[in-house]
Formats: sequence, C-alpha cells, structure tokens
Amino acid sequence: MQTLSAKQLERKERKKQKLAALANLIKSNDKDRKKERVEDETMVKTDKDTEATNGSNNDDGFTTVTHKKVKKKPQKPKIDDEEPAIKKSKQDNETTEEMDKVKLTEDQYKQLQKELRERKRALESVPYLRLRESGEKALLVYKDTERRPIFLTDIQHLVMSALLGKKSPCKPDRWCFFDKPERVSHTVVLCLDGLSLFHYLSNKSKFEKIDNIFDTSLEVIMPPNSKEDGFLMAEELMQVPMTNVQAHNFITEYGSLEAAIAMTKDPTLATKSIFPIEDSKVEMETNYVHPEDKFPRTKLLLSALQMVEEGYPVPLRGELSEQYSSYVLTSDNYVPATDSSPLYGVDCEMCTTSSGVNELTRISIVDEKCQTVYESMVRPDNQITDYLTQFSGITEQMMKTVTKKLSQVQEEVRAVLPNNAILVGHSLNFDLKAMKMMHPYVIDTSVCFNITGGRAKSKLKKLALEFLKENIQGNVGGHDSIEDANSCMKLVKLKLANSLEYGDEILLQKKRYQDIMLEASGEAVRNNMLADASKRDKRTAIITSKPLPNIVKELLKKAEEVFPKESSKVLTVHGVDSDKEAVRKCREIQLENALTICNLRILPEELHGATFDDTVVRVNKWVSKIWKSMAHKSLFVLLMGGAKDCSSGVAKICIKKNKAEVAADHELSV
Repeated sequence: MQTLSAKQLERKERKKQKLAALANLIKSNDKDRKKERVEDETMVKTDKDTEATNGSNNDDGFTTVTHKKVKKKPQKPKIDDEEPAIKKSKQDNETTEEMDKVKLTEDQYKQLQKELRERKRALESVPYLRLRESGEKALLVYKDTERRPIFLTDIQHLVMSALLGKKSPCKPDRWCFFDKPERVSHTVVLCLDGLSLFHYLSNKSKFEKIDNIFDTSLEVIMPPNSKEDGFLMAEELMQVPMTNVQAHNFITEYGSLEAAIAMTKDPTLATKSIFPIEDSKVEMETNYVHPEDKFPRTKLLLSALQMVEEGYPVPLRGELSEQYSSYVLTSDNYVPATDSSPLYGVDCEMCTTSSGVNELTRISIVDEKCQTVYESMVRPDNQITDYLTQFSGITEQMMKTVTKKLSQVQEEVRAVLPNNAILVGHSLNFDLKAMKMMHPYVIDTSVCFNITGGRAKSKLKKLALEFLKENIQGNVGGHDSIEDANSCMKLVKLKLANSLEYGDEILLQKKRYQDIMLEASGEAVRNNMLADASKRDKRTAIITSKPLPNIVKELLKKAEEVFPKESSKVLTVHGVDSDKEAVRKCREIQLENALTICNLRILPEELHGATFDDTVVRVNKWVSKIWKSMAHKSLFVLLMGGAKDCSSGVAKICIKKNKAEVAADHELSV
C-alpha cells in the first residue's frame, strides 16, 4: 500500500471535512423541506376541523372550505431585534465550524462518497415538476376569489411532454417547470367525468386516500360536459397524441405538427365553458371554408388560454372576476363561431384622465369590406388630463361637443355586433379594456403575425408596411382608428387567403426544417418516425366503458388509412362494459404503454344522498389500485371533469418516485 506524504494526508483530510460539511448541509436542507411538507399537510388536514367555521355556501348548494398558503417574506430586523440577529449569525458560524471539525474514518469517507454519488444519480434520473406562478395561482389552497384556474389544454401539454419529451410540439412552460420529461417511464390519465370541483371541496375529507397520493391539486376549466354521445375531457386529451400517429400526413398537409394541432383542435372548446354560448343544433359542413379563405377562419381565433395569457378581459371565475366586475358582455347569449361567422375590425383611441388611467375617447368598427359600420366619440367619466394627441389624434377642440358616455356606446356596440361576430384587432385586449367589454371570439394580428421569430411583437405600422405595402399612422396629428381597423382587417384577410403559417416566422421556420428533412430522407422519415415511437414504446392506449365520440372514431379511421400497419402498434382502444372493468384493464396494460387514458363516467344519480358516499369509496379504491400498480418515475394525472352545468374541475398530479430517488427522503449516514 502506497504511503501518503504529510501534504497528501493534509489534503485528503480537508476533502473529508468538505464532504462531511456538504453532507450536513444536505441533511439540514432535507429537514427543512420535510418540515415545510409537514406544515402544508397539516394545513390541508385542518380542513376537516374548520369546515363549520370557514365554510361558505356557493350557488350550487355545496359548502366550500378554502385556505390560503401564506408565504412570509423575510423582513429586516428592527433595532430591538439586532441582538438576536447577531446571536443567530454567531450560531450559524459555530455550526459551520462544527461541520468543518467533523472527523471521518476512511470507511466512513468511502461510504459517504458512495451515498452522495447514488444521490446525484438518483436526482439526475428523476423527472421533476415545479409550478410556475400561473400554476401556483390555481392551487386549491387559495380561496375561490383568489384562484386563477388553468385550462385542460395546460394538462394536455404536460401529457404531451411526458409522451414525447423534448420533441413535443406542446410544452407546459406557461404554468409549470417540467424537468427531464424523457425520464418518465409511463403516464396514466384517469378521467372522472361527472365529478366537479364543488363535489370535491365540499366533501374533501372523504377523498383523503386520494389526497395522500397526490401532492398537487389545481382548479381546471373543463369543456362543457353537455354532449350525450361523448366524453369531451378524454376527447380533448386524445386528439394531440393521435397526431403522433399521423405525423407524416399532417406535416405534408399542414407544414408542421404545430400547424396541424391548430387546425385539428377546436379553439373555442374552453371558451364555451366561460362565456354564455348556446349549443347550436345546426351543424356546419365538416369541410366548409369561406369562399375567400384557404383555411377555416376559426383556426385564427385565440383560445381561452391565450386570451388569459394575452391579458384579455374574460368572465372567468376567481381572481379575474373582481378585476372585470364592471365589464359588460357584447351579447347576452352567443352562438358558436363558425367559418361563416362575420369579421369586424375594431380599434379604439384613448386619453389619460384624472383617474390615472387611459379612458376611451373614440371607437371605430369596420366590416370585412372595410366599410365603417360604427364610429363614435366618447366622453370619459373622468376629466381628461392628457389628450395623447400624437398617438390618439384626439384634441381638446374635438372633445368640446362630445357628450356620449361609455354606457351608451356599449349598448350601441351590442346592437351592431351579431352574437357570432369575430372581432379583429391589433393587441385587441387594450381596446376591449377601454370599451370595458368582453367578447369570446377574437383574432389578434399581434399574435397570428410574427416576423421576429421570437416573443417580441411587431407594431401594426410595421406589419402593414411588410405585408400590405401600406404606410399607415403617418399623420403627424395622430393615429386614425378607422385606418388601423382597416389595416387589421386586410392583414387577416391576406393570411386567410394564404396559409396558417403565412406571416408567422416561427411556423415558417419549422416548416422549412421539416421540408428539408422530408426532402433529404424521402419516405424514410415516415418509417423512422413510427419505428422510433415503437422502439421507445411510445404507444397510447384508450380505455372507456362508453362508445367513442364520433370525432375520435374519425381520427382513428384516418390513422388506419394512413398507417394501416403502424397504427395498431402505436394506438389501441379498449372498450369495456363497466368502470370497474376499465380500472382493471388500466392496471393490466398501463406498463405496456407510454400513455394510458382511462375514462370513467360518474352518473348524476351516483352523486346524491347516501349513494354519494358509496361512490367516493369506489373512486378512492380505484385510484389507489391504479397508483399501486404504477412503476416508479411514472406520471399520474387525475382529472375530475366537472358536472353537466359546472365548468370547474380538479386536476391532481403526482410523479411516483422510488424512495431512494427522492432527495428529501434520502438520508445520509453521516
């Protein structure tokens, strides 16, 4: 055995001390995390004891128990607190010194090295999910008035990332940070149609077994559960995974997977849950496109998720409801937007008032032929302090004779716009806020045109010059709202006359890349794509005790037509006779598939009286059985899809981890 010199021994001793100090620091952090987790669990468990005092009755007759997780911000110590602060600092220094003085034997040193290596490997191999601000706001620990729910599309993006990893065209970055999605062994999505947010919150103590499994519970806006022949929750989740089967066909037809997703999904699905949109008995022809358009104009509509992200006023329950409480809808009742719905360009001009904000002073609305259908000046409720003439074109002289108030303008706008109108504008959210109005169908040229290839938005003036070859907003006296509204209308009509990716540099770049790959590899791309999915076991299974909706049947049929051999390997559908059988099948086949979507239907009669308790017992049992049969590193998503007349559901999310892989539970021997 080689003899070490004094200097080498000293160096090795310092390494031991550093390793021991690191181990103690990790243990300290782990204890803090455990303490925080216990505090959170304690907070949730107090729901049972405080139900009577903290409950509030809602319109549905349920008692809702609400709690908010309060995070205290560190405050600077006052003068009287300086001495304790100094003492604490000294204690920290003493702790550090003690850690440095730890003496390890050679065996302890090697053991600690081994444990730290194992811990590092475990952390590197475990998928990790952390909520961002938008996700945090949707947590059920917040009060109803303080929550901001996420959308089913957000959950869909999470599932797609787990299925396809970094290659996924949809990512959940808006609401969560999902690290190492490629490490997810498999994903199970259990859909419970019929159970709503209110069923869950008003009977929270009865779902204790489920709550013990999941560490994240969020409010989710669900599609309206009104169809008799289908389950929209699973239908929405299934449409994008099937684009993986039809990838080559979609890329050829639409240019990219992103464009295909936009073209095959209904952007108004969640919007129907938020706005008063009636179910239309008159169905449009499947292949109908407006005579002047190359693709359906509804594909340019902002989804409910995009409207929230872009700052549009929407009648969403929770945090946003108070912010837009004084706003009015453009119609009492809407009908679904179709590809024959009329387009209306809208632009407003504002002036700064004594309230400290910009208020509406002029509004212009034009039709598809760029003819003005409504034009009015508006007298703000507060005194004008800055006319912003260089931007608004409004002068003191122009406003001298104006007496019309905002409330009158709102009524006139409601009379002009039909209940299926599609509003067109550039950053239209600011115009609607100035009008203090909300509308479900909007096309925003600042969103559907992207010439930067990034997040930066281009001004309307630049877009008009680039695509229309028109120089607008050149008047030194300020903007003209009619001119701006017409420019927006022309831009949208131009895009509709070309393609979905026209004017969108991001989609164009993806199309160019995929065109090059197709040209270089020919038909091999098709085979490689599906072969890769098969090798990586990227297969999807759908389990249902109900007949499949027509839209899903059509997608399956297309998949078989395009890839008759491969589709059977990548996608399988299992129709069973009961929910119990569906759970059994889910447990049996989940490990064979990358994604398993299991849809259960809770009937209305199962949610009343004594029957409800039996229903919850069954649901708890089903969820527990599926959880036990899942492998570690798997993603489990439980969706309570809302009742027929309720748009609020619950999403519970958890990643199953082996104890050795959980950093907070990984005890070190030192």
